[in-house]
Amino acid sequence: MDAQIKEDLASSSLRILADPVRLRLLRELPQEDAAEISVGELARRLGVSDTVVSQHLRVLSAAGLVGHRRSGRSTYYYVRTAALVALRQALASELPRMFEVEARLSRLSARNQLIGKVVEVRRGEVSTEIGIDIGGQTVTAIITTASADRLGLKVGDVAAAVFKAHDVIVQK
Repeated sequence: MDAQIKEDLASSSLRILADPVRLRLLRELPQEDAAEISVGELARRLGVSDTVVSQHLRVLSAAGLVGHRRSGRSTYYYVRTAALVALRQALASELPRMFEVEARLSRLSARNQLIGKVVEVRRGEVSTEIGIDIGGQTVTAIITTASADRLGLKVGDVAAAVFKAHDVIVQK
């Protein structure tokens, strides 16, 4: 599995787990080898409507974290233990790598740098224009093409805009 796919897995997993109702559902749901639980019982335990529980269970099911069994008109849910363990392992291995760039960049004073994502690279023969999105604002710096080559900057990279007096230095 290449790094881009793993990052997508990590980011989509974090997005799924970021919702407090879904996180509470995962805590309330029994393991797959235990008895299942109905939507109505989950809604009662969480203090939300059946509709809210059903919507969140669909997201968790689509992610493969939750399984279900139908019995007549009722559906009973459970946590897929192996999927949850795999998710924990993937996040445990990916999260440190996701933040290692920022850890390396933080050697500079926080007062003179802003970290963001490269959104534009316009290469010329002598100079290259680099656009870095920092909180919805694009900071643009012009650096030598040789520097851009050495840094290997491309759209999507995490980079720091380092401010020095009236100059901006780009670092990767």
